[in-house]
Amino acid sequence: MKKLLFLGLLPIIALADCASLMAKYEAPEPESKTMKQIERWINKKVKDANDAAVLKECMVARAADNPNQVSVAGK
Repeated sequence: MKKLLFLGLLPIIALADCASLMAKYEAPEPESKTMKQIERWINKKVKDANDAAVLKECMVARAADNPNQVSVAGK
């Protein structure tokens, strides 16, 4: 039962980490970037491998398919 509760809260914890990591590294808004642009930005700016993995996962989920149109890869 505790595992189920923990797994249910995991996305909430990840979102909190994402917001704090985006603020820490002054990340660009992922909706205005493609997945490749986000990957390049993370490779340049984020040196901590753990932070990079978490930040990449949450930013890529919100990345734009095409930043010139209103379409998001995660939807």
